[in-house]
Amino acid sequence: MMRLRARTIFGAALALALCAIPGAARAGTSFDFLFSMDRVSNDNQFFLNVAVDNYGYNRRELEPVLPRLRYVEADLPVVIFLAHECGRPPAYIVDLRSRGLSWGVIFDRVGVSYDVLFSGIDRDPGPPYGNAWGHWRRQPRGFRLSDGDIAGLVQVQIGARAARMRPYEMARYRGQGRSVAYVVADKHGRPYRGHGNDKGRHRKHHDDWNDDRDRDGDRGSDRHHGSDHGRPHDHD
Repeated sequence: MMRLRARTIFGAALALALCAIPGAARAGTSFDFLFSMDRVSNDNQFFLNVAVDNYGYNRRELEPVLPRLRYVEADLPVVIFLAHECGRPPAYIVDLRSRGLSWGVIFDRVGVSYDVLFSGIDRDPGPPYGNAWGHWRRQPRGFRLSDGDIAGLVQVQIGARAARMRPYEMARYRGQGRSVAYVVADKHGRPYRGHGNDKGRHRKHHDDWNDDRDRDGDRGSDRHHGSDHGRPHDHD
């Protein structure tokens, strides 16, 4: 009987230890590429670096929440995009996501409509977002997008601004089989390969991106934009 109990306790302890491994592994992962161009080594890292820089978030705000994201590459753009749109800090969005809520539910919870995802897409872009666009046009408040569609459309919006093109064009590139990260890196000439000489160009683009954002009046959420992105708003 005691042996059986000992085996049961040992098994439970082993199971808990194994479950803790993925979290520990993520916690030990370096995310320096998000904050330093010197650490960027591929298109995906470059895209995330540009996204973080353009939205004005720093290491102090983001680094504590990164280990809590299951898929940093897919989830981080949605976190910073949605935090910026609703005026909440990124940690607030990550808290909701860590409860197992879908992105659609989180959009509802923070009071952000799907309109921001389709800004600049004034006609059917074709696959992979043509169906989602059609549903939104017919019934903008009566449907829910999948996590995959939301993550993809967020990348389209962030990438279009980073590449200084219309979101419709970026969505069309996706239909041609090109990733948003590839298009953005291509438009910038992949400065991470040259490093030092291109840092000034990267910073200049950051300033141009902000100028374009300020002039863009068709985004219904512009009332949230500005340096107070971390200030809580009164949302349920």
